[in-house]
Amino acid sequence: MRIDLLRHGACEGGSIFRGHIDVPLTELGWQQMSDGLNALNGCWDRIITSPLQRCDRFARSLGAQTGLPVTSVAGIREIGFGDWEGLPVNTAWTEQRALCEAWSQNPEAYSPPGGEPYTEFRSRVLRALDALATTYVGETLLLVTHGGVIKLLLTIANNWHPGDMISLQVGYGFTASMTYDHRSRTMTVSHPEQSAYVYRA
Repeated sequence: MRIDLLRHGACEGGSIFRGHIDVPLTELGWQQMSDGLNALNGCWDRIITSPLQRCDRFARSLGAQTGLPVTSVAGIREIGFGDWEGLPVNTAWTEQRALCEAWSQNPEAYSPPGGEPYTEFRSRVLRALDALATTYVGETLLLVTHGGVIKLLLTIANNWHPGDMISLQVGYGFTASMTYDHRSRTMTVSHPEQSAYVYRA
């Protein structure tokens, strides 16, 4: 299965742990997503979207413009941040630095308080991809989703440790293209080059 990935754009509320909070895009966010699509070839059979409105509303607008069917899939929504939901990122890193560092370096062992464990997040995203691959055999899909989901898939595709997710830079409107073999759960990234998303200080 070939999939293109599009991250949502900037949202209302600023730099917070947004997770499952359902907030709309800003005007800039809509533009960032439109701009991101320019890096893709647009030859999709259908659009798959996270149910959260920062993805869903853009996906349905794009579907209306292109005539492509749009399906909402809960399995590709963002990871849940628990007690950090709605908390400014800087506040969490100031007040709970030790936990933030532990979680970013080893998400398999640490989670935000009350948050969705990394292993559960990974499992649900891969289950969603497996279901898509068996339902839409041979099709090319556009997935409108979240930064955490895209970082997860890039990490798996490159056979990196979960702690490497922190070094990935996936900005608003970021796009990627990959193939997914659901039998082996292996992925191959064809766009972009690693240098476009691996942060180097």
